[in-house]
Amino acid sequence: MKLDTREIKEKAKADFQRTWLETAKLIPEKSGRSYSGGRGSAHPIHELVQKVRKVFIELGFHEIENPVFINEEDVYKQYGPEAPVILDRVYYLAGLPRPDIGLSDAKIAEIKRIANVDIEKFKGILREYREGAIEGDNFLEEMKGRLKVKTEEASAILDLFPEFRSIQPVASKLTLRSHMTGAWFPTLQAMKDNELPLKLFSVGLRFRREQKVDSTHLRAHYGGSMVVMGEDMSNGTGMELSKEILGRLGFSEINFKKKEATSNYYAPGTEYEVYSENIEIADVGMYSPIALANYDIPYHVFNLGFGLERMLMVKGRIKDVRELLYPQFHQVVDLTDEELLGQVEVDLKPKTAEGLKLAEAIKESALKHAQEKSPCEFPAFEGRLMGKNVSVKVVEKEANTMLLGPAALNDIFVHEGAIYGLPKDTSKLKFDVSAITGKGLKAGFSFIDAISSYFAAEVEKRVEAGEKSGLVQVKMAKGPADINVRVSEKARRFIESKNKQISIKGPVFTSVEYEVV
Repeated sequence: MKLDTREIKEKAKADFQRTWLETAKLIPEKSGRSYSGGRGSAHPIHELVQKVRKVFIELGFHEIENPVFINEEDVYKQYGPEAPVILDRVYYLAGLPRPDIGLSDAKIAEIKRIANVDIEKFKGILREYREGAIEGDNFLEEMKGRLKVKTEEASAILDLFPEFRSIQPVASKLTLRSHMTGAWFPTLQAMKDNELPLKLFSVGLRFRREQKVDSTHLRAHYGGSMVVMGEDMSNGTGMELSKEILGRLGFSEINFKKKEATSNYYAPGTEYEVYSENIEIADVGMYSPIALANYDIPYHVFNLGFGLERMLMVKGRIKDVRELLYPQFHQVVDLTDEELLGQVEVDLKPKTAEGLKLAEAIKESALKHAQEKSPCEFPAFEGRLMGKNVSVKVVEKEANTMLLGPAALNDIFVHEGAIYGLPKDTSKLKFDVSAITGKGLKAGFSFIDAISSYFAAEVEKRVEAGEKSGLVQVKMAKGPADINVRVSEKARRFIESKNKQISIKGPVFTSVEYEVV
């Protein structure tokens, strides 16, 4: 059984604890099928990770798990005067300070209304939390065990304190690794007394504070990196080794191009960009003696680094890195007009048989009196709904207009990868839509169908909640959601990728009044 996510969210917003308890009953006790068996698939980035690891290990390198958290001080040690602009691209780690919470008489009374707890014990829990003796993820468990309350009661008590929600993060001097180099220097310092030459590699995420995420920029991406440390290690030797590594990864015809502006953690004139088929795939160089000296490392170090996503994009001729790394969000599939039409549906629907009858009655009354001059009102439904006698009218209170706005009766079409809402009489439109209405596919419902369904579902919900009367209306539609139409995320990505449009808009101005009688 599918979950009614809209209803669950609305109930949770009104009463989280009650909804949390009630929705546990929705979970099946036993599945009717077996979920084992079949053949899975690997993500291409991790397939490449495995290949990279295999190549390095076969060439005599030892794998290292480098630190992800880098102290700001290390960036200055490595980059020198260049550090401030490098730090502009890194993420600083922040944490929430532990609040000092006092208990007033009014607050104690609120707590007592939830559960009869020992206030002194609760004060002790708050004090231990502030002092760091209790971790945040153990807070509710400590309350439950020491105060002898239920989990939902502990959560409700915690919700009484806005101090927890109003805390502002405080930044530390720790940063997330933006370059694998940032972690190599502390690693090499820790291992400088090992037998030489020291050949190490690491594969992992790098985090960069990009100003925007697009087809070529991500804020987290995978890097492969190696270092070789030795008394006589040279750039030439490192470049030959890099050719061997990259060749085994499928990149032949390697060319090295010296960078005009060398990063300060490299020695001047030793940093090279590596190209294959005129595409940059890696970066190499010798670490600066100054940066090495800052870590008391007396040996020469060669470094090779490359981005795994870049390699996959080059090999697969992929233009958008987001499709490669996060296909669940960005992969675009081609949809025929028939398939696209199947991704467009009425969103909110009544949940009872009486509610469905109400939706149909609203539609019939609206269609019958659509051209009536306003102000006006017309009966649509009288009968049982949610166990009560309910009367519903279609209304327009504003003067000098009509019962329904001009767009309320529009139909929905799909044509050549786009979605349109068009009136039945298109002669007054400023552009020719004959190809859309003539060759396009028409949805099985119109604006008024979707709106009537929304009105019925909303009245159904309000009556169930105990409301005695009210007005439900739809005004100017600026998109599908405004008339209770859902276009799937899959369809939206397809339409955006093709530079097509979703043109469901217009003056709807349709209302119903309901009353429990």
